[in-house]
Amino acid sequence: MAEPGDFFVGYLQTPLRLVRFLTIAVIVLFLLVDAAALIAYRSQEARASGAWGDGEAAYDGVLVARPYPIVIVAATPRQAAHAVLLVQEDKFGAPADLAALDGRAVTVEGYPLLRDAVTVLQLSQHPHALDTPAAPIAARDLGTHTLTGEIADSKCFLGAMIPGEGKVHESCAGLCLLGGIPALFVTRDAAGKVTYRLLADENGDAMVDAVSTHAGMFLTLTGKLRRLDGIEIFSVPHAALD
Repeated sequence: MAEPGDFFVGYLQTPLRLVRFLTIAVIVLFLLVDAAALIAYRSQEARASGAWGDGEAAYDGVLVARPYPIVIVAATPRQAAHAVLLVQEDKFGAPADLAALDGRAVTVEGYPLLRDAVTVLQLSQHPHALDTPAAPIAARDLGTHTLTGEIADSKCFLGAMIPGEGKVHESCAGLCLLGGIPALFVTRDAAGKVTYRLLADENGDAMVDAVSTHAGMFLTLTGKLRRLDGIEIFSVPHAALD
């Protein structure tokens, strides 16, 4: 039971015991708020992040023009075959005239963006053809699949922007896709493993307008999968994105 001197009276000095109680209560409240914030932070889903590589890099491989210009780099004893997606500075995809190099052996140079096993190269100079013959690049048909994932622009998603994914990045991604940046369909399995696939229309071509209006969205789409060395292509009908 409180003693008479423990009650607060506005025109009297605040009792010492009440001051001590309020001080402890405020400190405990701040600690509880900090603990709740830390728990909320720790419970957020971890997001992998990409980054620019260490300076300029060069890749030799075979250029594939559709659905977007990419270079397929052959496997070596130290590295599996992989695809290098080509872009220019700012929000622009590869130069349109690269279609003339389709199926040719080329050298590309620029600044790589790396995330997981995917590489985007911001070109520092125009790719040029090599004199060496190029082995034909054949896509392997993987059948029809229904997948749920996010439409993302490859350049920002791999690290040019942070965050480069999700609703918060919707407007930027839409502009990048309109500029010809290769569109990715990013899926995650139950274990959290991420798979990146180039998104194309039913004819295997880029569908710029359709994907740009759905950037940052999570969709369930049905289409045909094809595998090139180092990357898969997910072809869906235009009508699926209407």
